Amino acid sequence: MYLCDIHTHTLVSHDSHAPLEQQAAAAVAAGLNELCVTDHCDLLSGHGEPVTSFNWPAAKEQYHQARSRFAGRLDLRLGIELGAAPYDPKIARAILAEGGGEVDFVLGSLHNWIGEEGNIDLFYTRFAGDPDLCRRAVENALTNSWTLVTELADCYDSLAHINYPLRYIHRDGMELTLWDFEDRVRPILTEVAKTGHALEVNTRHGLDLADWPRILKWYRECGGELVTVGSDAHKPEHVAKGIPEALAIVKAAGFDSITTYRGRRPVTHRL
Repeated sequence: MYLCDIHTHTLVSHDSHAPLEQQAAAAVAAGLNELCVTDHCDLLSGHGEPVTSFNWPAAKEQYHQARSRFAGRLDLRLGIELGAAPYDPKIARAILAEGGGEVDFVLGSLHNWIGEEGNIDLFYTRFAGDPDLCRRAVENALTNSWTLVTELADCYDSLAHINYPLRYIHRDGMELTLWDFEDRVRPILTEVAKTGHALEVNTRHGLDLADWPRILKWYRECGGELVTVGSDAHKPEHVAKGIPEALAIVKAAGFDSITTYRGRRPVTHRL
């Protein structure tokens, strides 16, 4: 089985202190065939301020150094997690253009409210005791996911962690699932599928696996074929966590391959 983890972070991300060489060493120790670094580029900061640039020079410098060091032991790829592209499509496209032809993979994600709650990251929202706020968070994320997949198809290759709001809703002791939003989720999955994009199974370093069988069932029913897997590791000890389990879930859902990317083109590997 092809073992890959294509959602990981390094010190180029605001919330990680790990050099890429440490992440790559952890990937080799875990037996991975391929690792893609996808450092954060959110067009909104955690507290809702606009962001207009990404540190491509630092990202590329450590990438080239690590790629040389681990040549023959690990297929190392350069990606980016582009967050909140619907907030400012012009800036999103400019940042991707600046990355140039070296960019292998773009994760499209939504961490922030957009147009509500001061555009803050959902991490900073306190959901306890407020079921209406919980529903609005999921609805906001799904509305902007729909914009991403229908209007900004060039700004992502794989749709990242579609269940992201639930991390913090559940953290605060509230009960809500995506199953209450099936009529909103299925059209998004259909659009991902028909445009030849991928859906990410995000393990959150092994903590988030329970939702994926049903989401993948919906995705397959909606015509989905391409699936990526990522641990979302911000530390070396989290690299590859949950990846074998995620691959087993993908296979059990009826998919016969897993997808990685080269030059933003999908490459499939049989499960």
